[in-house]
Formats: sequence, structure tokens, C-alpha cells
Amino acid sequence: MANVDAFFLQPFKTHRKRLVPSQRVLAKTKHHALQDGERLARTAEGVAVVHVVADHETGEVASLAVIARHGEIPEEFEEQIRAA
Repeated sequence: MANVDAFFLQPFKTHRKRLVPSQRVLAKTKHHALQDGERLARTAEGVAVVHVVADHETGEVASLAVIARHGEIPEEFEEQIRAA
């Protein structure tokens, strides 16, 4: 069982006075994810850069972690990441 590292950015915007997730953006590497997170933070209200480790064959997620935060991120998002 080989694990695969994946990175994505989760931007947030305000909708009806609440932070809601926008469309997720995939990143090729950790370096790109961190760099793109800083860039995306200029236009989004908040951005979470997330690292996912999953089994290559089954797709089962071994771990999820927020590796960078920019701006405002809802507390529920952090709780959902920890619970997954």
C-alpha cells in the first residue's frame, strides 16, 4: 500500500454574513499549494491550504491537515478536518 500526498486550497467567501466555501483548487506540490494560497488570499476572504495523505489503490484517506491559513476560516471547517 503506497500512500499519495495531495494538496488543495479551500477558499472562503462571505455569503449572507457567513463564511462559506468556494470552489476547491488542486495544487501539484506543497510548494505550489503554499504559494498559490498566498496569491489566492489576496482576493478571497480566507484560504485554507490542506494536505491529504491517501492510499493510492483504495483512495482511503489516512490523514488530513491544514498546513497554512490566510484570512478568516470558519471554525466548523477546522473541526470537520479533524473529525475526518
